[in-house]
Amino acid sequence: MTISDIEFEMRINEVAEKDIVEIIEICKTAGFSAERLDEQLQRRGYDKIFTVNYDEYDDDKDIEWEEDDF
Repeated sequence: MTISDIEFEMRINEVAEKDIVEIIEICKTAGFSAERLDEQLQRRGYDKIFTVNYDEYDDDKDIEWEEDDF
């Protein structure tokens, strides 16, 4: 992922330009990672953009399946 890709993702997710610039600068010195980007976004009150917790979207995780259900 390039810097322009990261900037684009933040812009389409309505991150303020000031915050985008600050996050990019932090990542330039500390290194880019999806986790670091999302950590910086959350510190500023935004939702995660670059990482996904798929367990949160698993609607079937609490269903007990019987073998015959397949």
